[in-house]
Amino acid sequence: MDNVQAFSRRVFDAVPGYRSFLEAHSASIEGTFETLPLQTKQNYLLEYPIEELCWNGTLGNCHLIGSSSGFSKSGSVFWPKRPEDEIQYLDSLESMLIRNYGIDRKRTLIICCMALGTWFGGMAITAALRVIAATGRLPITVCTPGLNLAEAVEIYSRFCTHFTNVLWITNPSNIGLITALIQRKGVAVPPGSCSFPVVGEYFSETFRESVARRYGHAPDAPFVVWTGYGSADTGDIGVETAATVRLRKLFHTNAGFGRELFGTDDTPMILVLAPKAHVELLDGRIIVTKDQLVPLVRYNTGDEGGMLDKAGLAGLGAIPAELLAELPERMLFVRGRASDSIIFYGTNLNVQEINRHFLSLPGEMAYTGLFTVRRVEQGDVSVFEFTIQVENLGDGTLAEQYQDALIRYLMGQSLEFEAKYSNLTRSIGEELIRVKVEELTATTGAIKHRYIVES
Repeated sequence: MDNVQAFSRRVFDAVPGYRSFLEAHSASIEGTFETLPLQTKQNYLLEYPIEELCWNGTLGNCHLIGSSSGFSKSGSVFWPKRPEDEIQYLDSLESMLIRNYGIDRKRTLIICCMALGTWFGGMAITAALRVIAATGRLPITVCTPGLNLAEAVEIYSRFCTHFTNVLWITNPSNIGLITALIQRKGVAVPPGSCSFPVVGEYFSETFRESVARRYGHAPDAPFVVWTGYGSADTGDIGVETAATVRLRKLFHTNAGFGRELFGTDDTPMILVLAPKAHVELLDGRIIVTKDQLVPLVRYNTGDEGGMLDKAGLAGLGAIPAELLAELPERMLFVRGRASDSIIFYGTNLNVQEINRHFLSLPGEMAYTGLFTVRRVEQGDVSVFEFTIQVENLGDGTLAEQYQDALIRYLMGQSLEFEAKYSNLTRSIGEELIRVKVEELTATTGAIKHRYIVES
């Protein structure tokens, strides 16, 4: 987007809800773009009638209604879309699958394991894939079991021998469940035959490499797990490329270098920006301005991230020249939801780092890649209950093993946590972090997002 100031003026002139929004915030369109108030789901999208948020105060040429993947305490957000919002989606999806997965030259089974219904992610991808497959131009077959992962694995077991290439389009947190269900069914997976284009969640480079190893890919394979970044709210914002994945792997394998740049051992996702979105960073939050049927002006995504400049990276001297040549001038890095932390009595515990810890545990502990944590209020005491999905319960001691390993890990990560946990638990005479393990079932895939569950 070339001129965001002019765009914001157009929105002010043609979108009644935006005029009301500025008035409610005592803001003027005459100021600079950077002084315009930030929009959020609560203060804007759920505050005004949907037609007042559209161009010219009308649904106009709306061809589709879908919903955001999440749920706000104030209600779901339904999104009207116009044809020009999606006109390039089918072509870009086909080009990506050809470029990354060779679907033009390999007989490919695409299994769509996402929430369907009105959720845009599942609805848009499955609809586009059916259209692409129906043209008959490419050797692909599509099935849409949604979050019925047992059915997805049943389809795979019956048909996989007819395909050299299988793409599971799903959420990262479902990959472990799919893997365990395949193992339970006793299906032999040819090495390097399965890949996972994923949506909806942040994942670590440790996770990508663990999936690569498990499915017989080279550990540096860039697309065994691959994603873009965006939402029903904003549409596409960025996408991983082979070069940005290589850059992320470079930071991941050079921990000191990555820590110096990002302030953490968990390297964020690095993406090439989509041309139609204007992205700002404010206090570490990703702010998006975008033209769509419901235009957004400085919309706070709630995601945490930052920018990388190619010139700045070149000055570090640790990136090979051939990799630098493949990178764009400006890249977005994304850490995940800004709320992806457990606040344990004032100490922030990052769920991504906890997941990395679980992934590093011995294989006999049978971690599937999925856990949730719930804060339970017991009078004035907050207890944090972790539920860890495992492939099998073993001899019944797994919960104790996970609890001991988790507490040791958190104490090793934070002196503040160590002091608080020891003193508080001693004071009240009970553990403030409790762990239970559950053997996954076919219905576990209905948990669309992992980690934090509101009590």
